[in-house]
Amino acid sequence: MSNVGVFDDMNSWQERSWLSHRIADGVYLLHTGITLFCGFAWLGPHDWMLWGVVILYGSTELLWIFRDSFCILTDLERNLRGVPKPDSVLGQNFIRRLLQLLFRIDINPELAMIITRTWGRIGFMVALARLFIPGVP
Repeated sequence: MSNVGVFDDMNSWQERSWLSHRIADGVYLLHTGITLFCGFAWLGPHDWMLWGVVILYGSTELLWIFRDSFCILTDLERNLRGVPKPDSVLGQNFIRRLLQLLFRIDINPELAMIITRTWGRIGFMVALARLFIPGVP
């Protein structure tokens, strides 16, 4: 496995309990679910899916603004695992970790951030258009 930032070097992790790691696993699964939902639910046929994308992704963008682009869920998982906070947000990029886990591909952290924000904003705009513009399927 190639370097995926602060999560890669387990020697720098602080000692945490088994329960803390299991809760961190739950946070990781929740984060994955929210990411997949926001990434694809705007394609769905139901208004609740579109509203979910608007609310979840809109909240994510606001949190990124107020937290210097650090994701609150990644920070929570990192704290539960005892992983030190990186100097840059690029050191704990969730999408990069997810792509590596699912597809065994490693991409540049800057590219991962660009893909994340572009895909999310497109989904957000499509969901808004489908909710508020009559005749948009």
